[in-house]
Amino acid sequence: MEQYGNTSTFNIDSVIVRNIRTGSLYYTKSCQILEKPIEVIDEIFEKVDHVEPWMSGNARGPSTAFCLLYRLGEVRPTSSDIRMMIEHRDSPYIRAIGFLYLRYCCNPRELWKWCKKYVRDEEEFMPSPPGLGKTVTMGAFVRDVLLDQYYFETIFPRIPKLAADDIRRELTAMGLPTRPVGNAGQGGPSRREGDLDGGPRRPASVKESLSVALGQRAPNRAGVREHGRGLAPNDHGSRRKRPAPDASGQRLRRDEPRPRDHRDYERRSRDTSPPKRHVRDVFKEKPVFKKSKTMSYSAVYKY
Repeated sequence: MEQYGNTSTFNIDSVIVRNIRTGSLYYTKSCQILEKPIEVIDEIFEKVDHVEPWMSGNARGPSTAFCLLYRLGEVRPTSSDIRMMIEHRDSPYIRAIGFLYLRYCCNPRELWKWCKKYVRDEEEFMPSPPGLGKTVTMGAFVRDVLLDQYYFETIFPRIPKLAADDIRRELTAMGLPTRPVGNAGQGGPSRREGDLDGGPRRPASVKESLSVALGQRAPNRAGVREHGRGLAPNDHGSRRKRPAPDASGQRLRRDEPRPRDHRDYERRSRDTSPPKRHVRDVFKEKPVFKKSKTMSYSAVYKY
């Protein structure tokens, strides 16, 4: 099967690829020794229990599913290998990773030919880790992968508009919804925008964490400000200077005019220097001619 697009990252989000290559011990120790597609499929059957892109809990790193998805791209499966994966009956996660591989590596104009047969599939599974999601059908998962631009915290490669319109037209003809539900068919708040009610959200990047810690507005986290460091709970990082005290020691508000004292008038009286004149004003004056000792005339400007 010919791989469409970038054949080194397989069109997977660059952040995930970088974490897989440099930060995943599982990929280094367990995935790189897999040399054939069938070995990758066996590893999926043994190790994968969800198809989210990131690990759950405090250990933030690429998930086992996406490490194996990336390795699957490296071993370059054939069309028959992918067909075997999406029709596999031993594990729904083998099928789900097969559909994800199609979404990332298949030519967008051929996606519908591969997935048309499975948009009504009734096999149930849970895309998220156990206890953190809900059960969906494989058909709902496939439809959401085809229709949505986002997949949990990551992003899919863009499908050209003509191909996307053809997919929606075919789904409409089959009486199926044409709007994505999100989160692999589970619905719920977007992980990329965050859930203000305490639900799952996109893990904070280093840049986000630093910007919040410094009391600045963080990217992709609108409204997030630092609370603490002596600030009131509702004071979102507002640090105004306190007004200087007046002569009596009382502090004035910003909207109150400052009273003048005798020192202000003394400063003004000491400033007795004549006003400065511009060069062009000097040359506007008419010259006055004076007779010198050598009987020649010289023009002197009157100041």
